[in-house]
Amino acid sequence: MSDRGSTGTGRLAKVRRYRRLMYACIGVGVGGFIVAAEFDYPLAGLVVYWAGILGSLAVWKGTSVTLYDERDLDLERRASLLTLQIAGVVGLLAMTTHVVVDQMPSVDVPEEFVGGFLTMSALFIVYGVVYTAIRYRR
Repeated sequence: MSDRGSTGTGRLAKVRRYRRLMYACIGVGVGGFIVAAEFDYPLAGLVVYWAGILGSLAVWKGTSVTLYDERDLDLERRASLLTLQIAGVVGLLAMTTHVVVDQMPSVDVPEEFVGGFLTMSALFIVYGVVYTAIRYRR
């Protein structure tokens, strides 16, 4: 019985190690991109970024250990729902604020705000399309 416990513990240690390695690859990629972009080497930063992403994928797919299980899926599902709810409330408040502020002659709404709002709206449209497609495929 102690062998099974140690095997389970060894497996959990492997899962933790591989997950950390995956996240480290992504962190190095993103950090490398930011640093390279700050020093005006955006292409080099892009290479480092993609190396980090591909390294993360190699760790994820290259291991024989299952890195994510149903508990992780449930956590992701709950986090996704909460994120969408927060983004929805922020989007509604931003849209109504934009309409009111845009009517004021003394205030210019930056184009970045409009672009961000359109991006957030597109996210909800994509979510609705994917949700509908998955729902009717069942």
